[in-house]
Amino acid sequence: MKKIRLIIALFYITHQASAQFTAGNVAVLRVGDSVTTLSNTGANLAIDQFTLTGAYVNTTFIPRGAATNAVCLSGTATSEGMLNLSGNGNALVFGAYRTAAPYISSVSATTSAVVNRTIVSVNAAGTTSLPTLTASFLSTNNIRYAYTNNGTNFWAGGGNTGIVYGSTTSNLDTVVSNTTANTRFITAAGGQLYYSTASGGTGIYRVGNGLPTNSGVVSTLYIPSTGGSPYCFSMKWDSTVCYVADDRAPVAGGGIQKWTRTGSVWSLAYTFGTGIGSTVGARGLAVNWTTTPPTIVATTAEGTINRVIRIFDSSATSSVVTIATAASNTIFRGVAFTPGTNVVPVKLTSFIGKAAQYGNSLHWITASELNNAGFEIERSIDGENFEQIAFVKGNGTTALVSKYQYIDYGSSNAYYRLKQVDYDGAFEYSNVIKVGEDVALQVAVSPNPFIDVMNVNSNELIESIEVMDVTGKVYFTAKPNALNYNLALDNIHTGVYFVRITSGGKTTNKWVVKQ
Repeated sequence: MKKIRLIIALFYITHQASAQFTAGNVAVLRVGDSVTTLSNTGANLAIDQFTLTGAYVNTTFIPRGAATNAVCLSGTATSEGMLNLSGNGNALVFGAYRTAAPYISSVSATTSAVVNRTIVSVNAAGTTSLPTLTASFLSTNNIRYAYTNNGTNFWAGGGNTGIVYGSTTSNLDTVVSNTTANTRFITAAGGQLYYSTASGGTGIYRVGNGLPTNSGVVSTLYIPSTGGSPYCFSMKWDSTVCYVADDRAPVAGGGIQKWTRTGSVWSLAYTFGTGIGSTVGARGLAVNWTTTPPTIVATTAEGTINRVIRIFDSSATSSVVTIATAASNTIFRGVAFTPGTNVVPVKLTSFIGKAAQYGNSLHWITASELNNAGFEIERSIDGENFEQIAFVKGNGTTALVSKYQYIDYGSSNAYYRLKQVDYDGAFEYSNVIKVGEDVALQVAVSPNPFIDVMNVNSNELIESIEVMDVTGKVYFTAKPNALNYNLALDNIHTGVYFVRITSGGKTTNKWVVKQ
């Protein structure tokens, strides 16, 4: 391992190009360049790629120095740099500071107005972009993580503020939930958003229902772990199993915890250490749920020269194997599987429902299908405890768009989700939707004020959009038949307008300002 570490360290210095990722490999976010001593003024970043057996593949360098969109992270902040694979499997994302290293002082102590907090996205080709940022929130403290389900919507957080939301057309300026301000990591499973925190109640929290983008959402403690120190975690699709990286020493309960759920009760099944003779816990963590048994990768909590470890979890006695070790003057932070890994074989593009005289009518569309046996339809009264009520046969393997419908006769207010099942028994959950006569049309318009482009997001398929001024003159119309729609309004004058959105026979109006 020492020889491998030396070779990689030399490569860090001499090679400065992006590199393509291979599905099924491991990506680890490295802070530091092996030359400069790590400090709180910031350090250069790179993503190193390894195979599951520990073979070094290549390095993707994140923009640095005089490069356009240079970013950095603190070299000493242990909670920064948590890495996520996007929900659609297309990119790696993390939070960072939009400035080159070294900064003139502690980079995390800066205000976000002076040093913007930004999201970094790296696609399968190794191309880096900064899709959104904030100059208002996560100020004078760490930005620690980012998540995206589709490369358009983004959530982030850190040492204060709570969970913030933005998109490719809006800044990270919507505070979705501030139930706990100090958060460590966020991810989604089964269309539901979760986060970890060590402030205001330790454990894993559930953020409202689904993937909320509006403000004022209440988060609830989902997996309690009193006295723990959870960092990254990975939840199974059906929220019955969750692995949690805890950075306490193994003798104190740290390492990689496996939690299982029976009914509404979560229990600690067992905890893995971080290797023979290791006395530290873990911080970064990712799980490939499509393998049998699940494949776990994690980064360990040493202060310097930490490691990437791998576990095939067949039992509590499964081996913990070190597959990579950081070089001097570097530290591994977040870890994830490479883009292209864990791509859902059935691409569900929409799932909506509406109340009718005879019950609740559910509709969903797939863009393509691979080995799709069908969909189990599950219903819940409280949004947490679901039961199967029907099964709709899938179309097997097809590249064509497929449309499905199911009517839940006699039902009124209820929550629904789809459990898509493959022929081999593998499955994936959709997002959760609420259907009923008391469910109002919920529409978010952002940014507001806007300059040229405005985004409309709805909880139901948008049938029509009209943009008009105070006299009623119509400047824009569209029939998007989608839940999310971007309006290009660069050809209208500055002023006050209102947007009329119609969906499912319901209409709502939103006032907006064109700058």
